[in-house]
Amino acid sequence: MEAEPLDTETEDEKKWRQERMRVLDEWCEIELKGADALKMDVTHEPGSPTAAVASETTFPELYRLLVATTPGTVPRETPEEFAQEIIESRTSETSDNRSAFDRIIDVCLCRPVKAQISPKVYTDKILILKLAETPYSHENGTHWLILTDYFNNVSKALMTSSEYSTVANPGRVGAHWVTVGFQSATPHTDFRGCGVLGLLQMLTFTQKVPANILKAIVLLATTEPNDFPLAVVSINITSLLLTLLKKGAFDNYGNENEGLYPFFSALHAASMSRFCSIYKSQNSTLADTQTIFSEITRQLEKSPLSLLNLLSTSNDELINTLL
Repeated sequence: MEAEPLDTETEDEKKWRQERMRVLDEWCEIELKGADALKMDVTHEPGSPTAAVASETTFPELYRLLVATTPGTVPRETPEEFAQEIIESRTSETSDNRSAFDRIIDVCLCRPVKAQISPKVYTDKILILKLAETPYSHENGTHWLILTDYFNNVSKALMTSSEYSTVANPGRVGAHWVTVGFQSATPHTDFRGCGVLGLLQMLTFTQKVPANILKAIVLLATTEPNDFPLAVVSINITSLLLTLLKKGAFDNYGNENEGLYPFFSALHAASMSRFCSIYKSQNSTLADTQTIFSEITRQLEKSPLSLLNLLSTSNDELINTLL
């Protein structure tokens, strides 16, 4: 809750504070739009399984830990078993069951044949979408570990070493969560739009951008009057990516060795960097965030690889803008 304005405030300052309060109130509605991206049920494509996977270092293994609902328990299937089910379930999809007449017509009319998504990429796509449907749980220790890692990474960029040492082990509830970009003292309530996928993407972002850039971004997000809730922006960008993922926009990216998740997470980090670059260069405020989201969406639809260039060590755009 914002503090009551002081009587000594000028009329312009009062107007600014009222506008800021109005925009902050809109954040909840904006973040809930992420839930709309999950309404179209594409996680159950023809023949696709709903099974979970197992292991500990790969993305399927991480998925298995994130969807566990009881401490010490995980879904039964191994990653190999899950991958095999994916391959078998897609056999009917990859085979050409069209009649000879239909195939001749397609050739004569030069109809493009839709490229088949590889089993590994398809598996990652299913797991990404299922994580977006998995709510944050206090019973899952992995969720808490990821959340505290995000908090620590942002805090290190924001505080001095002596200040950081006092909050290195944050409580589950407290104003310190607002400091690192959540809407309230209870951070788990912000994940209702994108589930634990939003949480995972937040942490990955803090790991993928260089430390000096991360510090500049955190300072940008926490400096009034142009401050913005960093965690909520991250969740909204995850929502944008989910919408495009459901439409098949990223089916041709990734590969059979690495799958789709490394590309998806890097694209989130690049989109976050792009948001912050635009935000600072245009001296934006909270009222401008939807316009920036729209610009990022257009770039994701047109050329997602161009966004990834922001993460290149040889790219000076972020350095010139944020430092």
